[in-house]
Amino acid sequence: MGKFLRFLFKKQKSTIKKSILLGKCAGKKIATVNGATLTIDNGAEKKKTMNEEKIENIVEKCLKNPEKFFEYIKGAKTPVYKIKNADKILSLINEQEGFILPQNGFKALYLNLILNKKLSAKTTEMFVLRNYNVNSYAIAYQFYNWYGYKMKLEGFEESTQKKFKNVFEICETNKIDDLSFEEILELKSAIKRDIEAIDFVKKLAVKNQMAKKNLDKIKEKKLVKI
Repeated sequence: MGKFLRFLFKKQKSTIKKSILLGKCAGKKIATVNGATLTIDNGAEKKKTMNEEKIENIVEKCLKNPEKFFEYIKGAKTPVYKIKNADKILSLINEQEGFILPQNGFKALYLNLILNKKLSAKTTEMFVLRNYNVNSYAIAYQFYNWYGYKMKLEGFEESTQKKFKNVFEICETNKIDDLSFEEILELKSAIKRDIEAIDFVKKLAVKNQMAKKNLDKIKEKKLVKI
């Protein structure tokens, strides 16, 4: 079974490189004529934004006990799988532990065989990891992305996120440099969301580090400036 799955994956990977830049920019129509690009936003749809205060409150309650992240995730109907050697199993399909977007085709078949012992070429979003003993800030970054995906924010569309992941993990540098303007636009929202997730975790880390320093000063009976 292992050799068969590896063979299928190699076949699948060869098609990924050909298809990663196909598709449409979610919520927009892009037309190019004689080098000029016209982007039409769907004005009827109001763009959603992340509620930073709400997600920060959730994350801060979970930081000291990462298992609470997964309790929240499961409560939102996203399956969480805890399996031995998850990192090695996922590496065969170019995935890492943590948040995995819905899959179709070979990847979905592989995951369903491993996780659910069933034949199906489609999965929902999920978390897969070895155990709950994870880096709190690393899982906070993934939680932020998962939360945005569940909110259906622009940039978290399945097609856009898959393209973003494939371009920056599979493509060589020269291929990234050769992206057309339309293709860059399509990835813009996904890149923006990724930066937001990184900034969110950075601010969270700084805030908690400052709180820890102040607590240490209080214990040492030193003055804490407010």
